[in-house]
Amino acid sequence: MLREENFVTADHDWLVEVRRWLHQHPEPAYGEKETAAKIAEILEDLGVPFQSGVGGTGVVARLKGGKPGPDLVLRADMDALPLEEANDVPYRSRKPGWMHACGHDAHVAIVLGVVRRLAGLDWIRQGRGTVHFFFQPAEEGGAGARAMLETGVLDGVTVDAAFAGHVHPELPLGHVGISPEVSNAASDGFSIEVEGKGGHGAQPHLCSDPVVAAAHLVTLLQTVASRNVPPLESVVLTVGSFHAGTASNIIPRTARLEGTLRTLDPEVRELAIRRMEQLAAGVEAAFQCAVRPEISEGYPVLRNHPALASWAVERLRELLGDEGVHWGPPRMGAEDFAYFTRRFPGVMVRLGCRTPGTEYAHGLHSPFFDLDERVLDTGVELFTRLLTRCAESPWNRPE
Repeated sequence: MLREENFVTADHDWLVEVRRWLHQHPEPAYGEKETAAKIAEILEDLGVPFQSGVGGTGVVARLKGGKPGPDLVLRADMDALPLEEANDVPYRSRKPGWMHACGHDAHVAIVLGVVRRLAGLDWIRQGRGTVHFFFQPAEEGGAGARAMLETGVLDGVTVDAAFAGHVHPELPLGHVGISPEVSNAASDGFSIEVEGKGGHGAQPHLCSDPVVAAAHLVTLLQTVASRNVPPLESVVLTVGSFHAGTASNIIPRTARLEGTLRTLDPEVRELAIRRMEQLAAGVEAAFQCAVRPEISEGYPVLRNHPALASWAVERLRELLGDEGVHWGPPRMGAEDFAYFTRRFPGVMVRLGCRTPGTEYAHGLHSPFFDLDERVLDTGVELFTRLLTRCAESPWNRPE
């Protein structure tokens, strides 16, 4: 059983070196060329066959065992965020304005570590079934999982189980979280253009001010969650961008809002969108401005397969003990691993990455985000266990 004193494995230095290289070379969605090349270089060194350029910059490696067995998937995401890193560490980002602030560098290192471990176990000769390792572009809004699957790379393959991990600073190292079914929210984007009549800042009576109209709309949109959705349901409506004007003494002609809507239930999503459109129409009438909302459908809800999730929890308890494995509620952050779980039985595992004994400080998408690098070792141990046990005695068959 894994304890803090043996969180560091023989692979630790190799894993840290890989993760830190990736951290220093963050790349945007569908621009992960250096990252994909590094992954390919490591796979070549390990003698593991792979396919590049899948769904853009994606890489798929395969280890086919010498014995019959199931097809399994393990996925990692590669892209970084448009964020200036604030950490003063030797391995900080070398690319201004870009940072691995969501742990994708760790995810790639962990999956490469699992490939290395299984190759070292002579999977090609002794293993059962085939493991497909997906190194995926564009998780941060670009639907890279969908792009890879749409290439047909798994067409004709009956995937028995698909796994993915995500570092989770709310949990300490040595702990993992799994949701029994709904794991991550659906996410839709929206933009709202408010067009009025611009003019001099000293003559507002001769204008139709889109800034005032848009400001009222920002406040009204918050009532969707607080006054329209049932209190026991979950919805997050965030306006993250508000742009208008060019000078302090000019009332502009247009203002533009952009944001996200996150929901766990299709009916709640439909209700929220309907109310957004109604509120936009009300502001249009009240402020004599044209208000044009546009909703862009984003990632679907990520649903863990309940039986596979229960099976995974039992396997992880064998490594971490009952106290280290937690059933958890859904997360309102979206995850495009949802495209895998729509097609195959799948489970998302949240990997605790906070140093034990420390307080939670900085979360995902923070310029100060960092992790206890021993999570790389635990991630390799956990996913190696899940894959090998699933290959030996598939979860949906009597053990």
